[in-house]
Amino acid sequence: MQRRRTPAFIGPGLVLAAIACTETRNREPIYIAATISETGLRSTPAIEMENGYRLAVEVLNFGGGIQGREVELVTANDESDPDVAVRHYHDFVQRVDLLLGPYGSPVTAPVLDVTEAAGIPLVAPLAATPTIWAGKGRQWSVQMLPPAPAYLQGSVEIAAVGGARTVALVYEDSQYAASLASGVREAADAHGLEIVLDRAYPEGEADYTVLASAARDAGGDLFIGGGYYEDAIGLTRAVSEVGYEPLLISLSLGPADPRFADELGGLARCVTGYAPWIHTIGTSGFIAESDRFVERYGILYGRPPGYHAAAGFGAVELMAEAIDAVISPAGNFDRAAVRDHLFSFTTETILGPFGVYPPGDAQAGAQRVLKGLQVQWQDDGEGGLVQRIVHPEAVAQAEPCFSRQGAR
Repeated sequence: MQRRRTPAFIGPGLVLAAIACTETRNREPIYIAATISETGLRSTPAIEMENGYRLAVEVLNFGGGIQGREVELVTANDESDPDVAVRHYHDFVQRVDLLLGPYGSPVTAPVLDVTEAAGIPLVAPLAATPTIWAGKGRQWSVQMLPPAPAYLQGSVEIAAVGGARTVALVYEDSQYAASLASGVREAADAHGLEIVLDRAYPEGEADYTVLASAARDAGGDLFIGGGYYEDAIGLTRAVSEVGYEPLLISLSLGPADPRFADELGGLARCVTGYAPWIHTIGTSGFIAESDRFVERYGILYGRPPGYHAAAGFGAVELMAEAIDAVISPAGNFDRAAVRDHLFSFTTETILGPFGVYPPGDAQAGAQRVLKGLQVQWQDDGEGGLVQRIVHPEAVAQAEPCFSRQGAR
């Protein structure tokens, strides 16, 4: 039977619990390490992930740690560079107990070669490219996100139902975004939509105006794709600048961020995207429930958390729950036992359900239970915008809105 922890947020009961743990807190900490893209191309979402890591560790330790052993988070700046990250993880495997992943598929993929060879459990919160796990025989690394090809397929369905006939697909030339684009093509074919533009752009070197103009000239009813947060911002602005009026805009890893509408204002209206989690849905993990996580995050950072922060928080929850399941009363645990637990159990974190394919499967370690949401920025009735779930229908908070009337 899995043991569950009372959400560890400040309150009178927790003060007493903390006092009761005084005698065991002098045990050696559990050292868990990760690189963070504090600088470089991916720093914005990576720092959000780090915020989640740190908040989870803080909360966990305030509640007494794990069998009296506090968790100490060890970090290093990977500069959004895979080679730098690999060097840091070579160092980590010599001196820490367990590992969390860096931000993004391009950095995570080479890191896993290091950590798998060292035989140290790793939870990867924000790597979605399927090829990182498929056919690799992973034995120590588990994935939290669903596979990237599924991310924007719901938006293709929304556009088709709304009357779209054509698709303009633009995407960053990177592992993650190319994988996402493959899912868009698959969904377009399934819904009978014609792809009139299919164009990759260099990583970190997108000319958003040129891309939006090409999509406009091609006549794409659905403008879809992108790469990371900055791309979503740039492409949304460019659509307005060039006078492009698609039926629907759906972009990766931007509309899910609570700051998206703050940065774009009215341009964000009806823009859609993928999110595994948003702060208005209820989830519960080993360390906390989502309402408490959202409250505490808002106090610390002055804004609601996005899913990058939730994934970071959830990754610590997963690792802590696995340790708690196998640790002895004396505070000892075996890495292989932690690994076995991560690969075999299903649970829930702040991010949502967790469960991976077992060892020996062709996709061992890959996420198999978490599903995604299509979220959209809509009028809130008071002159502002609010983020709402519009797909799948079973959990939708509103009907989708469109930038213009359907093509049918």
